[in-house]
Formats: sequence, C-alpha cells, structure tokens
Amino acid sequence: MFNRIIVGVDGSKASIEASKVAFRIGTFYDIPVVGVYVVDSRLLEESFLADLAGVLGFTYYEGISSRIKEFLEKQGEAVLDEFSALGRENGARISVVQTTGVPYREITSQADPEDLIVVGKVGKRPVKGVLLGSNSDKITRTSRCPVFLVPERGSSFKKALVAYDGRANSKRALRIAASLRDLFGYDLHILVVENDISPDMGYVEEVLGEDYTLHKTTGFPEEKIVAFCKENGIDLLFIGAYGKGRLKEFFLGSVTSFVVHNLNIPMVLTRSPEG
Repeated sequence: MFNRIIVGVDGSKASIEASKVAFRIGTFYDIPVVGVYVVDSRLLEESFLADLAGVLGFTYYEGISSRIKEFLEKQGEAVLDEFSALGRENGARISVVQTTGVPYREITSQADPEDLIVVGKVGKRPVKGVLLGSNSDKITRTSRCPVFLVPERGSSFKKALVAYDGRANSKRALRIAASLRDLFGYDLHILVVENDISPDMGYVEEVLGEDYTLHKTTGFPEEKIVAFCKENGIDLLFIGAYGKGRLKEFFLGSVTSFVVHNLNIPMVLTRSPEG
C-alpha cells in the first residue's frame, strides 16, 4: 500500500505517539520507517535571535546562532537515538535523517507520492507564540502523499470513519481505511453528507463489500463530520485533503481545515493524484 513511512520527530509526546503508529504500520507491511528531525533554520537567523534576546532577557552576541545550532543538533541526535531504540523494540526497519531547514518543507521533501507521512498533531515549539502556524497543518496542505496526524492522547482505534463524497480524494481515503483495518481491526463507518449531489455508493461496495455501516445526512459537511465523530465516539477519521482548489480555500476556508482544527482525534488525510 505504501513504499515507506516518513515520521516527523521532535521529542514531544505527540511525536512519540506518532512514531508508535508508524512502527505498527511499518512492521505490519514490512516497509521502512524513516525518522526525520529538522533543525529549524528560522531559529538560527541572527536578526531573529537579536529580537528574541530582547524579549527573553538573555545576552545576544554575534555568532550565537552557531552555538544554538550545535545545541539543536545534539538534541536531534538524542531524539533520533530514542526513535531508533523504540523502533527496534517494535521490530520495525528503521533509518533516520537529520537536516536543517523549515520543518514542514523538509519533511514533505523526504516523501514520495507513494509514501505515508506520520506526524504528531501538536509538536514542540521552541518558543511558544513566536512561530505562526503548526508544522503538521502545513504538512497536510503541501504533502504529495497521505498524512497520518496523531495527537498526544494515544492511538487505540476501535471505531473509524470515512468522510465520503465520491471524489478522488475520498476514494483514496476509503482504500486506505479498508487496508489499515486489517491491522487495527476497527469497525468501519461511512458518512455521506448529501446536499446537491449524492455520491454513487457502488465504489464503496466494490472496496468494502457489505462490511461497513453507512450514515447519511445533510448540511454543512465540515460541521456534520465533526459532530458525528464527537457524538459517536469515532477515534480515527479518514478524509480527503484540500480537494477544491487553493484559491477557494483562501477566501472561503475548507472542510479539511475546519475538521483538523475542531477534532482532536487521529486522522488520515489523503490527496489523490487525480484530484
């Protein structure tokens, strides 16, 4: 199903939970799991450090960025050592990469369309409030491959939901949900929000047979998906990611963004090469 699993690691609790999920998938499918630690280059800019020194009250001197880079690289080595040890305990095929750059760009650049990226939904920020936006959110927006977001609260999957609208992105989400069910053993539910168009369910039956529970409703898709997950104890969501064009997302927002920011459960976001 996937060629490799790319895991963004930073030592946070969410990152550790994401790693555990990645090891389970990698071991089950016997595919490599690659841990990627990124030293954020934005933290090494002298102008940024000078401003930060004024805010936090430490002494700034020219060239301090090299000392900070050395510290972050040592921290990265320790995080990757922990990742490797945990991976070996879980019987996974492990490799690691440490690099410098903008984290979400570096992580997505490591992945091919046939891979899977797994990241913690809330990562560790060196200075709270300084960097705008989360790396996990930007990874889901820019990744060429599916992204598995794992929050801090853990990864026990009993009830999974596919938000299905018949588009290419949701069809890929459906296929991945069907495949991962062999590993996680969850009950699979399908939610269709019928408004102007009702998707053809023939593809769902082709992929799943009769082994699923179908739910239909009407209304705003993003609100219905969030409400259904909360009301029915869904602990894993599969959803097509950002499938209606960047310009529309910029002005009107998107179903994906609303769901990601209003649900604190693991979710797999898929983007199909076709749409």
